[in-house]
Amino acid sequence: MLQNFAFENHPTIGFFSKQSELMRMLPEIPKLRNIFDLFVVNECDQAAGGEDVAAPTCLDLGIGIRMTDVADCLRIMGLNPSDDELQQRLEEHVRRRESLGMGMKKIAQRATFELVLTLYCQLAEQEVKEMAKGCIVENVLRVLRSRDSAGTGMLPYSQLRHLLTTMGNRLDETEVYGVLHRAADINGNVLYEHLVHQLFATDPLAEERLQQAQLYLQAVGRNAIDMDMDKRDEFIDAIRRADPARSGFIEPQRLLELLNRNGEQFTGEELQLLIQGMEDTRCKRGINYCRFLEFIMNE
Repeated sequence: MLQNFAFENHPTIGFFSKQSELMRMLPEIPKLRNIFDLFVVNECDQAAGGEDVAAPTCLDLGIGIRMTDVADCLRIMGLNPSDDELQQRLEEHVRRRESLGMGMKKIAQRATFELVLTLYCQLAEQEVKEMAKGCIVENVLRVLRSRDSAGTGMLPYSQLRHLLTTMGNRLDETEVYGVLHRAADINGNVLYEHLVHQLFATDPLAEERLQQAQLYLQAVGRNAIDMDMDKRDEFIDAIRRADPARSGFIEPQRLLELLNRNGEQFTGEELQLLIQGMEDTRCKRGINYCRFLEFIMNE
């Protein structure tokens, strides 16, 4: 549980923190979010202010990007995933959503920031390990050397450009073009070994960015990938207003009202099933709402 849990070299990351609060504590996350926002195609209407809010609802994605844009988004974030690996991961998420019921086809083709960040963490963790071992650079050089039958250490500009933008850990074509254009000699050949080391230089912030992304995802919960996070923030605001003393507890009836204020139809019996073990039986203060939100976001 992340509530009041301190991580080394980081401020306290609370599970009951809103997106904006988490981003202030984790400064690399807004940078990744800005890249994600470049691909947003439309924005759903947001709920009205005040206490007229709903509990976080699965499959109500709010802001999202097309699944077909996820690869480019991740590459601008600094990753170089292979097309096959990324496609496999995306198809898994699409199948998972479609299996949840009718009417999910359109939603299944959209990716929230939290889903993109989840993919980012999975792929970045692998890349950080490979970079540390020098695997990526060596794999690229091995392919290029196999095309350099004479062992000159040089390859034609056009061939090198094609290889670097199509092989496994492919690079962005614009980036490759800019570097190759400056590196080619008058005959159109490029010394590829130094160039590859330059292109795949380790990002000094890569590990820090990965750690912050992991902390953010732990704080918002596993179900965030399928939720409109603005509604989660609104729910947190409503809970905070209902508990101005910051006791950490709320009466079951009041919680039920907040859950149902936007047309939801939770019953008292359903709520009782959800809150088992969350009630303060000793002091009779009600339900531990941090634990309740954690349960909703992770189960």
